[in-house]
Amino acid sequence: MRVGRFFDCAWPIRAILVLFLGAFLSVRPADAAMTPPDIIVACNSLARMAFDLKDLINVVVQLKNPGPFQDIMDEFKDISDSCLSTIGVMIRTPVITDQNDQQLIYESYSYFVQGVFELMDAITASAADLITVDKQAEFRIPAAVREMAGVTDALLYQVMAVFPTTSSYSQQAMNQMAQVDTHFRMSVHSIHLATASTGSPYSNTTTVE
Repeated sequence: MRVGRFFDCAWPIRAILVLFLGAFLSVRPADAAMTPPDIIVACNSLARMAFDLKDLINVVVQLKNPGPFQDIMDEFKDISDSCLSTIGVMIRTPVITDQNDQQLIYESYSYFVQGVFELMDAITASAADLITVDKQAEFRIPAAVREMAGVTDALLYQVMAVFPTTSSYSQQAMNQMAQVDTHFRMSVHSIHLATASTGSPYSNTTTVE
């Protein structure tokens, strides 16, 4: 098995390990929780990171410049790390009963979801170009997306948990999360399709930078 394909297949295991690590780190004192403003700031920050990464990908593809490819990978890692850190603090956050807080949290949740949508759509639309820019995109992009997907799902579950189960926000947030999962899958699949169309899939990926 080529190294590229090995890492592409092995990363779901990495994502699972990341989630276990998140659960381990989240064993905090009983007072470790987030206030509604904290949740809003965290979600808005993650949204901005997703939009920024989308913009970077678009510039790299447009200019066909391989130089910043490592920056793309670093920003993926930043998003995943930020999700993981937020999960650790949110784990003991109680259900939010104030309706105004619920609305503001849902709006920030939706903003992050929109950022993920647009980021994954950018990858889907430019899969072949990303591989042209840097051959290692064949396996490094799917790996980064899978890691981000694992921690993003975990974070979205944590945010959904602060809504009362009877509230409309709970159901709407769940519906959005299902769409997030679809966007993650589509972006990975687009890279696989583009890779399958190349003359020598994974041929130049014998080392990982």
